[in-house]
Amino acid sequence: MEAENEENNGMDDIQYFLHLESLKRYTEEAKDVHRQVEDHVRIFSDAKREYKREFIRLTDMNKHVMLCNALQAKNTHIHTHTQVERTASELSRAIKKIASDNRPSKLDVHVLAECKKHLQTKHKQSRDKLTKHQLNVATNREILQALCTAVDNVEKSFETATLVAMDQFTNELQVATHEHEE
Repeated sequence: MEAENEENNGMDDIQYFLHLESLKRYTEEAKDVHRQVEDHVRIFSDAKREYKREFIRLTDMNKHVMLCNALQAKNTHIHTHTQVERTASELSRAIKKIASDNRPSKLDVHVLAECKKHLQTKHKQSRDKLTKHQLNVATNREILQALCTAVDNVEKSFETATLVAMDQFTNELQVATHEHEE
């Protein structure tokens, strides 16, 4: 009877151990899921910030292009009251579109072509300078990487040479000590 009781206690211990192991796995998996959710939230937040930054940049560019077109227009006089009302209503519609959280999933092909045309004509010099700067940065980065590699190689060679010299010195001392003892 006592052996059966000890066997039951052993089974209870094993079941308790399995229960603890399953709890440990569950908490580890829960932590992993929580970490993955936090990573996805961070990625989503970064993408959202990037989208907002790009949207603001594009709306500013659109505003500047519209102002540039208005300033370059040949007819600078406002002739009628209806023209003022139409402009005000267009501005209020544009403000509502910009202020809303609804973003278009597709871009208008005509507007996109017009933006490309403006970019190719009005901003070409700035883009050329940016491209040259980016090329210089890439070249400098490659040079820095090459220098870091060279410094690492010199350090490794110095360490190897130091170890070889120390080994040689140790061997010479051992030979000298061994000869002196004889």
